Amino acid sequence: MFLNGSWERSTRSLNTAALLGLLGIGILYFNAQSVLAAIAVFVTQFTVESPDLSGGYLQRLLENIRHLANPLRSAVVVSQYLFMLLPALVLVRHWHSTDIPRYIRLARAPVAEILLALLATLMIIPSANFIADELVRQLGVPRMLMEINAELFTSRNPAEFLWLVFVVCISPALCEEIFFRGFIQRTFERTVGWKSVVLVGVIFGLFHFNPLGLIPLSILGMLFGYFFYRSRSLLPPMVAHFANNFLAVYFLYKPEEGSAMTFESMPLWLVGVTLPVGIIALLLYERTTR
Repeated sequence: MFLNGSWERSTRSLNTAALLGLLGIGILYFNAQSVLAAIAVFVTQFTVESPDLSGGYLQRLLENIRHLANPLRSAVVVSQYLFMLLPALVLVRHWHSTDIPRYIRLARAPVAEILLALLATLMIIPSANFIADELVRQLGVPRMLMEINAELFTSRNPAEFLWLVFVVCISPALCEEIFFRGFIQRTFERTVGWKSVVLVGVIFGLFHFNPLGLIPLSILGMLFGYFFYRSRSLLPPMVAHFANNFLAVYFLYKPEEGSAMTFESMPLWLVGVTLPVGIIALLLYERTTR
């Protein structure tokens, strides 16, 4: 029998299983990540020479983040595999099914579906970023705060760029998609159907604890969830998630010494060009996965 886990045999509420899994793994993940980050920062302070801090508070904070970037990145990537991916797989196996790949839909998908998901994501990213830029502009957020927020995703040499691709692109595309789509959305979907796309998309946005990015992150979460729901495979949302994060890492790659980060607003004309293409790609995706 496919659904042979303890939760399935007891016929308890599937929504309760999804909520408990979300809360339990969420609490474990953030607390473990905080402990790992604290240990990494403590070790770094005693093993690496601290930068010569000068300037105002925000400038000193930026220099500190640059100094501690790699230890913090290491804490993030370790916590994603050990305290998000692993617990999610354990709960799926014990609660739902010993056939984990089948339950989380780790299955092949047609190339056309993957390419359409990739195209739709790339074409909708400008619109999501435009919303975030407008929110930043309306709130009058200082440019220095944006630089601080982007520092963990900024690389300055090829080796650091490749490390960030693993930390920011590959790991979230694997760990977060299995957790959010393969476990949480898959379980909610069995009771609420397509509404799970919206529900888990918003949860995905909230999970990142980024108020300025809540709307675009929720949009992307719903987009990834839609790919998962329509294709019955984790591959399209994984590829889309990787592409979104890779663009961020690529545009923040600063190989030249002293090159400054720029945070110009997303031009409205680019949104006008890309959004219709993204909508057409979504319509084709729906038709392809019908």
